[in-house]
Amino acid sequence: MFSRPFRRRRGLYNAVDRRRDAELTSHSRRLIHRLAPPLPLRVAELCELLADHRGIPITLQKWELPADGPFGVLLSRRHGDVIVYQANTTEAHQAHIILHEVGHIVAYDLAGERPELPQTRSCYSDRDERDAEIVASTLMHEAMLIQRRAQRHGLSEPWQPSMYGSLVIDDGPA
Repeated sequence: MFSRPFRRRRGLYNAVDRRRDAELTSHSRRLIHRLAPPLPLRVAELCELLADHRGIPITLQKWELPADGPFGVLLSRRHGDVIVYQANTTEAHQAHIILHEVGHIVAYDLAGERPELPQTRSCYSDRDERDAEIVASTLMHEAMLIQRRAQRHGLSEPWQPSMYGSLVIDDGPA
């Protein structure tokens, strides 16, 4: 359908980008189902599960970062990752910042590459930033979707495969 690249607001968005986005989305969905975090999703618990899954600890560090600087920083080391996030913001914004940095971790793991030096938002490429946002939004979206499905169908173990994952019989409004 899209044999030629088409224009987005900032630069070209081509078949390679679309494939990469689809790969990250699919990988993120499988990952959150494998991790099966308690719902509602708490990013600290997700980080603990991801650390156990990877065998590399993830430390969350709240810090009063300058308002005109980055809101989050990922410090990747061989024996652990540290996510530093803005202390002076709302809890919802902090969760988004942490999920964004988790997105970098997941994208790096999928690509088999990790940066040697600490990175801030100003050091990442547009592609890296896009990857992190795709992973973060997919993880949150899947968690919310599964939580809604569990509430709707009264599932006690919402991450476990069930007939509700593939077939739902709706008798219409009650």
